[in-house]
Amino acid sequence: MTLTETFALVSFSLFSYADLRYRLVPGIEVFLFGTILLTIPIAPIQTGIILLACAWGIFRNLSGWFVLPLLFYPPVWPVLFTGYAYRKGIIGRADLLAISGLACLFPFPAVLLTLIGLEFWRRFWVRRHAGVVPALPGMFMGLLIYVIAGWF
Repeated sequence: MTLTETFALVSFSLFSYADLRYRLVPGIEVFLFGTILLTIPIAPIQTGIILLACAWGIFRNLSGWFVLPLLFYPPVWPVLFTGYAYRKGIIGRADLLAISGLACLFPFPAVLLTLIGLEFWRRFWVRRHAGVVPALPGMFMGLLIYVIAGWF
């Protein structure tokens, strides 16, 4: 297992526990900062573009025209999708920062698997509980499936 995979899995296991227990994810900003530090030397352009997409999601005063050039770079699409959902109040800020960090660390299929894992987790959670869905355990499940499938 590589350093990035280990960093992401350990972080997401702790964040998933915190999300389930406290409904709050302290330290997600540190995770994003750590992913930036890990990926800036390797892929500075990709990291910068993903951070621009994350900034568009967080700062509501940025226009939708800001996103138009970013749409031509497919690894940014999941970040833009979650940024839009954050702007509409569907998901939380921690979920947007988590997807942004994963988009910096992992290739496009891994980020898509985290979103698919999130959807499976949401369907499981809604059947058994009422209220807000903690998203990070589903993302962890999708990321774990990607890492395990990479071994084979």
